[in-house]
Amino acid sequence: MRNQYIAKVLVHNKVVTEDVIKAHWGKITDSMDIGQVLVKAGILKESMYAKVLAFVQNLEAKNAKPAGGSAASASAGAPASSTASTSASSASKPASTPAVSATAAKPAPIPAPVAKTAPAAPPPEEEPAIRIEGNSSLYGEASSSVVVTEKVAGLEMTSMANVQVPVESEVDDKETEEGELPSQFAVATGDGEAVEAPDVLHPIMSLAKIIAYARKFNVTDIYLYAGRQIVMRQSGNLFVASEKVLEKTHLMDRLSEIASGITDGYKMVVGRNFSRTIGLPGVGRARVSVTWNDVTPSISIRIIPMESIALESLYLPEFCNQFASLNNGLVLIAGPSESGRSTTMTAFAECIAANRQVFIQTVEKPIERLLVNPNGSIAQREVGLHVHSGIAGIELAIRTGADVILFDHLETMDELSLLMQASNAGALVFAVASGTNIHALLSRLLMSVPSDNRNAFACSLADQLKGVIVQHLIPVVDNQGLVLATEAMKVTSTIAGMIRKGDVSQIVSAITGQKDQGITLDESLQMCVDSGYIEGIEAWKRANDSRRFASYRKAK
Repeated sequence: MRNQYIAKVLVHNKVVTEDVIKAHWGKITDSMDIGQVLVKAGILKESMYAKVLAFVQNLEAKNAKPAGGSAASASAGAPASSTASTSASSASKPASTPAVSATAAKPAPIPAPVAKTAPAAPPPEEEPAIRIEGNSSLYGEASSSVVVTEKVAGLEMTSMANVQVPVESEVDDKETEEGELPSQFAVATGDGEAVEAPDVLHPIMSLAKIIAYARKFNVTDIYLYAGRQIVMRQSGNLFVASEKVLEKTHLMDRLSEIASGITDGYKMVVGRNFSRTIGLPGVGRARVSVTWNDVTPSISIRIIPMESIALESLYLPEFCNQFASLNNGLVLIAGPSESGRSTTMTAFAECIAANRQVFIQTVEKPIERLLVNPNGSIAQREVGLHVHSGIAGIELAIRTGADVILFDHLETMDELSLLMQASNAGALVFAVASGTNIHALLSRLLMSVPSDNRNAFACSLADQLKGVIVQHLIPVVDNQGLVLATEAMKVTSTIAGMIRKGDVSQIVSAITGQKDQGITLDESLQMCVDSGYIEGIEAWKRANDSRRFASYRKAK
């Protein structure tokens, strides 16, 4: 209990903040208490630590009850019996230490170190009594016993605050080791009465108001950092959304709101980074990533669209819409980060659900938008919440006979191999992958397999792969939104033969020759430039053959 007592005294007397205690709590060892940890970190003066330690030791000694004997019982009861008279007599006597002003905004200055040790306890009849209030389980059980304490020079008051320091419990560690899933499996929807979006943002506004503002202006990302203004991303460009800067207290308030939107049992801990999808009533769902710099959080928020997007509204090449009518096979959806890959995948799923009676199962990391299947059944599973891993999610989908499997997103070759098995077993599989063009994507997949198994893998991939879509979201001129440029192909016998041989160097040429069954990225970019949607410099930045758009390059 010594660490808990020291923490309470330091915080309640404003020697250190609760955030400092949280940040250094994990450094406590058997040979070093929290006070010594703070001294070593240069946060707490040794002289102040000595005073607090003396106070705590005195408190511990007076709390300790001797075992057995009437004399012990009598001595243990003496302080309590003298409490009432002590309190009454102290009202007529001048205070032995300066009183603390109720309006003081700053802690009292710490006096210079003293060479004397802590004074001996005064006689019981002159001692003031304080009550130790109930505490959290971290600081021991609740206690209402009256204990006799002494004033300590240099402290504002000799009482202790109820400090909450979130730590990872032993139960959590055990669950992690055994691979157990959280006890809660709910996913917040974000439904409810719509939150009115403000016209002007202030750092003190709630997270729901900030997200409502972002949705009003079609913002895709929100960035909240201490000491900076609120920054948002719109049409791929950043802009400052508030005049005043965020303070640390504002960020901690936002974290409290984030915690209310997490339904998977996850507990936030200071210093531990995390990424979670949340749902706040009235503003829908968002993906939140929190990183810590010591005890100061930084928050990034990805806005998840509330409304579904029809497959036709994505303006993919016409042949790509045929992937939704396949009965089985593997379709890869790739592109750089923030290119709308997940949106495209869910658009395929909703198109299939609207036209066929199928059982759709998703494996997501994490679940973003909630889907519906009016003509069949749908099960959305999140890795770490509903299944242990991506592989476990795929195996479950195969066992339960899913007609359509959506996987977001591929991280290992084992996951891809299992998805190809599902495709071979009769399922239609859509998987999100990383890659900026088809040649780079297929080359990376083939080279990721050991040479001994590469031929077998290439043959299996050639048999199961039905199509590939690589997409880029590019800012429209004058920041009027984003337009989709794609490199896509339908796997024909010619392309399947190239994959089977492991020779994908001529795939771009083969796509060009397919006419209505393929389109290269450069062709798509050229169409966007010719139609006036994007600037030529944007095409030059992303083209496979930048020489095609060299005339648009800005002179240095």
